[in-house]
Amino acid sequence: MTIRINKPELWISSFPIPSKTDHKYSRGMVLINCGLKSKTGAARLAARSAMRVGAGAVKIVCDQSTVDILEPQISVELIDVANNKQEFQNILKDKKITSALIGPGNGIGDETKARVLMALAFIDYVVLDADALTVFANNPEELFIDCYPHTILTPHEGEFKKIFGNKINDIEDRVLKTSEAAKISNTIVVLKGADTIIASPRGDVVINKSSAAYLATAGSGDVLAGIIVSLVGKNKMAAFDAACAGVWLHSQIGEILGAGMIAEDIIDLIPITIKKLIKFELS
Repeated sequence: MTIRINKPELWISSFPIPSKTDHKYSRGMVLINCGLKSKTGAARLAARSAMRVGAGAVKIVCDQSTVDILEPQISVELIDVANNKQEFQNILKDKKITSALIGPGNGIGDETKARVLMALAFIDYVVLDADALTVFANNPEELFIDCYPHTILTPHEGEFKKIFGNKINDIEDRVLKTSEAAKISNTIVVLKGADTIIASPRGDVVINKSSAAYLATAGSGDVLAGIIVSLVGKNKMAAFDAACAGVWLHSQIGEILGAGMIAEDIIDLIPITIKKLIKFELS
């Protein structure tokens, strides 16, 4: 196991910077599944974060009953309607989609589980958060068998225990248990917390040291998921690097904002933070 502290030097060389010949689809299209119409805020936060980080386009998928609620609250994001599993599968077949996020505000039920498994089957780079993890609490192997080393799981401590507790509940050290979870699930695992741990199935571990205590606020995790899903992709960052870069950006902004911060504030500060990163790479 190789353990390092998260810093730009680890991943900056692959951070996606658009060229003069890029267009919106070459910069990646992100799909975000929007679940319950009473919880559209999670998808909106993730989608706007993905746009700010640099996705060329973001498509939010929802059912027909949610469109009227969602549409007035967004501006540049796209909306696609899927009322059932078949319609969702048809959307996933769009070759322009480069990464997908399933989970925030999606609800705990068979529909969420089905959409997770379909996304893993059709999209190479998938980020799973929140309800997309909890829905497999009774049978995590059902999830793990369809995951890949470039699938990214972003649980907080409670979600982590639900899907990994039965296998590694005797390990208290956060670094060790995150590393073991990554090997068990064959995924990149981002265990969120005061010091977020990022681990790969091959034994790479990065610790993100942060003093951004005010990131413990509603919607902050949705923003992080949106940042990561925007960074990862075939022509963008590898999954482990994207997870490390996303966590670093998120925590840096949290430290800058401090007291009084809400999730939307994190999104607003993404552009200037990325500009500083680009200067770092070019210097």
